[in-house]
Amino acid sequence: MPFYSVSKGITRFEPDTGARVGFLVRICRKGKRINEFFADKAYGGKRKALVAAEARYAELIAQYGPSNQHTTRDILTDRNSTGYVGVHLAKSVDTIWSNNEYFAYCASWVDEDKRRRKIAFSISKHGKKGALELAVLARKKRSTDREKLVSLYEKQKAAGKSLTATKKKTAKKKAAK
Repeated sequence: MPFYSVSKGITRFEPDTGARVGFLVRICRKGKRINEFFADKAYGGKRKALVAAEARYAELIAQYGPSNQHTTRDILTDRNSTGYVGVHLAKSVDTIWSNNEYFAYCASWVDEDKRRRKIAFSISKHGKKGALELAVLARKKRSTDREKLVSLYEKQKAAGKSLTATKKKTAKKKAAK
């Protein structure tokens, strides 16, 4: 592997060509990027280069402060096309019949074990509104149990509740303010 992360802000570079082997220290604060390379050869070996890189990273953190990088997790961004965090429209093309396209709404999230989870609901099977509501429900419940989700959706549908309609009403109220 030509490069890998050693610790936060420090990456090890070992290109196959043998050129410039060492550690790269990187931080970014308020749009300003700082990159500094610590070559094994210049510092007298891999361990000494790592010690120098860790010391420099500590200096940079002391000077510029810890990262205040905001995360977009669970925040709706302008890149979202569905209006729901963690839900997107997915397109699949059949590998045998290239003219066949399939669409589904997918819900995705990261669970407590830091593993990515996702589930998709076919538009041809559930309809556009049904697939979207099932994906929103799956994301809200963070569940991949399809039978349980469909059961919950059917109960909500029978009670006249719609996850997507409530969201749109809330968004309209916020926009009116």
